[in-house]
Amino acid sequence: MAVSRTRRLAQGLALTLLVALAIWHYLLRHYDLILPPALLASALLVSIPLQRLGRLRQPLADYLLLLGVFGLFAIEAPDMEHGMLWLGLPIVTSFLLLAAPLALLLGVVAVPVWLALLGDTHVTWVNLGLGWWLVLAMAGVAIRLAKRELHHDHAPPSRRQGLSGEELRRGLKTEVARAQALSRPLSVLVLYVPQLEHVDDQFGNRLRQALSTTFGEQIALNSRHSDLFGEPQSHVFWLIMPNAEETGAAVAGRRLAEAVATIARPETGSLESLHRVCSLRPDETAAAFTQRLHNAANKLLEPKV
Repeated sequence: MAVSRTRRLAQGLALTLLVALAIWHYLLRHYDLILPPALLASALLVSIPLQRLGRLRQPLADYLLLLGVFGLFAIEAPDMEHGMLWLGLPIVTSFLLLAAPLALLLGVVAVPVWLALLGDTHVTWVNLGLGWWLVLAMAGVAIRLAKRELHHDHAPPSRRQGLSGEELRRGLKTEVARAQALSRPLSVLVLYVPQLEHVDDQFGNRLRQALSTTFGEQIALNSRHSDLFGEPQSHVFWLIMPNAEETGAAVAGRRLAEAVATIARPETGSLESLHRVCSLRPDETAAAFTQRLHNAANKLLEPKV
């Protein structure tokens, strides 16, 4: 299951803070206060792997973490000398885990409740205004980050999903002509992901399509905008790299293999990307180069002895 960067950040920070808080109480011999952060940290240690493996639904994990943070605030903050510093904990966590409009509404409504938990002396117009200002500031930051993440993750469909076989062959002909006219290098990475072939046979096209989409997103994030990517034949992909020497394309292939290995599902494990590099030879025609690419693909498809 894909987990967004903001949620990974929230989970990592929460786990670190909870462990640090439990250790802090232990060192100060506040044994009665160790249990809440220790239990929450244990719950996170269990839920994070289950969430990554798709065994725990994302909203459920978020709500459990949010409720745990609210409970921790209610237990810890009232006994602190500077309890107002704790006010930022539930506000920031809400914006990390919830959609900005929902977190904004929750913050506006809950700020008076959190101040009341800190004690009657904290329920003042100054503190109320400060809490609402913090909520509005976090809303602005969350909206800005959401726009940046949306722009970063939503590459053009041709880069995320790949070009069709016909578009890819036309693009290859164009790049061959350009490379020869300008005396520039041209390399192509021929990629093969064995799990995509096996999962189609064992689990059907739906899982295969989901993995292919994630694979295409990794290619888009780890390649240049000038590169052309697509699936000219079943289970085989081309990454056409203009102005790339063979050594540079080989380095890119190793980098892509590392990125693809981060894609994992319980049914397939981590994906494996096998590749071969083909570079355009002087005076080689587009047809001859295409044939070499098909030969390289056939070598990748040969069963290992």
